[in-house]
Amino acid sequence: AVVSTQSTGNVGILTNGDRCSLFLMIGSGDQRFLVSKLFDVTESSQLADMYEHKPIRIPYGKGIVGYVAESGETVNIPDAYQDDRFNKAIDMQTGFRTKSILCMPVKNSKGETVGVAQV
Repeated sequence: AVVSTQSTGNVGILTNGDRCSLFLMIGSGDQRFLVSKLFDVTESSQLADMYEHKPIRIPYGKGIVGYVAESGETVNIPDAYQDDRFNKAIDMQTGFRTKSILCMPVKNSKGETVGVAQV
């Protein structure tokens, strides 16, 4: 968990992103979801910070994260609020206003999507 938190924070630093999240795929078939305990990670985030958040759970195929998981495509969205897939409820919940999004699949050695990284 420490390595994941640090790695996610480093992605934000390298991409000059305000926040980063890592979602992992759970379930199978119609019961697939993307779950994140590493949500809204910043360069100053600590592992203990992640335990304060309830996991974010997104249905497979829903929102930008779900789209990327389903399609396997990377998306670069310059204005999140202009994209119909963007879920504004998360911004309302966190108090952060998302501007742009870079979202890419995380794949295993077989090329299967096992998660999604979002900056």
